[in-house]
Amino acid sequence: MRVCHKISVLIAASLVAVAAVSSCNTNGCTENRNAVPLAAFFDSANEEKIQLDSLDISGVDAPNDTVLSAAGERISQVYLPMRPTHQSVKWCIAYKWRELDDPSLNDTLTLVYTSRPYFASEECGVYYRYSITDMECTDHLIDWVEIVDSVITNIDKVYLNIYFRVQSEEK
Repeated sequence: MRVCHKISVLIAASLVAVAAVSSCNTNGCTENRNAVPLAAFFDSANEEKIQLDSLDISGVDAPNDTVLSAAGERISQVYLPMRPTHQSVKWCIAYKWRELDDPSLNDTLTLVYTSRPYFASEECGVYYRYSITDMECTDHLIDWVEIVDSVITNIDKVYLNIYFRVQSEEK
């Protein structure tokens, strides 16, 4: 494995986002109660957003062999759940497109993080926040992974960008 390209994140910007989330809510809890990072997909050649339909994405050593996305479903992003009782999580990305359907070409993405409970409010209760401290990935078809924000909260936004080597279909 090699260490993927890391993007520095300003801690001050993260703290501002965290403060915005923790505002008072008197109408009951309507906020997302889970902190799950969203990963978006990009073509590494031109850095444009892409949709892929031949990916199996699953958790490694996850309960019940959790499948997050199955080949045949066209996706441009995926939620990658964290595990609050662990310090890392690993996902396998299997390519199911014709000649790429070979387990030796599977990529893995590993996030190392700290988790801590966060009291949102009386109505919303507690959820876990995660701080990514390290990342590793293989580079079979992934060129690099960018950490957009290393502090994972319950805000529904893109936290990771995954840049794939893709070949556009010839006309």
